Amino acid sequence: MNLNEANWAVLLAKLKEGSLADEEIGSTIVRLAKPLDPERIAAAEETVLSYSNHPNSWARHEVLWFITWAKLRNHKGILIRALQKDPNPDNRGFAALCLAHLLGRAGDANSVQALKARVLDENEERLVRLNSYGALLEIVQGANGSEFFSGSAGVDKVDLSWLGSLP
Repeated sequence: MNLNEANWAVLLAKLKEGSLADEEIGSTIVRLAKPLDPERIAAAEETVLSYSNHPNSWARHEVLWFITWAKLRNHKGILIRALQKDPNPDNRGFAALCLAHLLGRAGDANSVQALKARVLDENEERLVRLNSYGALLEIVQGANGSEFFSGSAGVDKVDLSWLGSLP
């Protein structure tokens, strides 16, 4: 649904003032970002990013999506922090996928190190580890990580020697 300027501004104001119910925040973030309009993204960016530590996990999820959708590479730190610390394993795994989509082959040492740490953490959830490995394949090798993102390849398919060669 393409919102006219007045409706879009009302939604942004509600998000800014924090007057939305927790379950409405995520869908509001998506509505503010679609269709992709650089002016609207710039106007909503600060407000949306302020929800990156919100108690509602879906709100945090949609902040990760917003960063990726809008290609806000300068905010990849939020994705890395979510990968490392989000209390919801679905968000941690999603953050890995978002890093792959956002960075592609333009990954940097911080992203690679954070993803590698998730893969090697045996206490981490299986799908977070697999998403992190799939993201590494895409960022470092330019390979398709979908087999790992989908969970069809298991942790036993992780190439530990290649992983160990990464910084």
